[in-house]
Amino acid sequence: MHRYILLPVVCGLLIGSASCERSPSPSQAASVPLSQSMLAPTASVQDIMVSEVDPSADFLWESVGTIVTADGVDQREPRTDEEWQRVRVEAVVLTEAANLLMMDGRRVAEEGKKLEDEGVEGILTAAESQKAIDDARPAFLAFARALHDVGAETLAAIDARDVQRMMDAGEQMDEVCESCHLQFWYPGQVIPEFPDSLR
Repeated sequence: MHRYILLPVVCGLLIGSASCERSPSPSQAASVPLSQSMLAPTASVQDIMVSEVDPSADFLWESVGTIVTADGVDQREPRTDEEWQRVRVEAVVLTEAANLLMMDGRRVAEEGKKLEDEGVEGILTAAESQKAIDDARPAFLAFARALHDVGAETLAAIDARDVQRMMDAGEQMDEVCESCHLQFWYPGQVIPEFPDSLR
């Protein structure tokens, strides 16, 4: 009788022991250096740009500003609590996406994938962009950190419900994005001249 009672207990202890070996305790996990952590980049830089940075940046840029049309002046800005919460969500997404861009091991594009607009004159191929980042990684990280910081400034402006501060942060964001793209995406871009009739 005792033998049958002890058997499930022993099995339970063995299973629990094996489980503990596979799953480190919170204190053990906290002691693991970042380079040996559970971080596992899956999405490419291009994935993060298309899925998070671009949509959030566009939403933030379009949420504030002065639009002059034939019908008059449209002053765009969040007004309700729900609208302020929505822009706040997008600012959080953009700010934290910058941290994702800084993770080691993340590739510009998935194997065999092309960059957006690849093939257009002045735009790098995925391989060329990857090499540019590898050769100047400190600069790439600096741009990503600058994006994070301007995202944090946007978030602070939203929390203060300061529309002008949001607009100023939006201009800074545009400068950061364009400067990074000029080095790592389209350094040889060709900007066509406006026809004389449109000048």
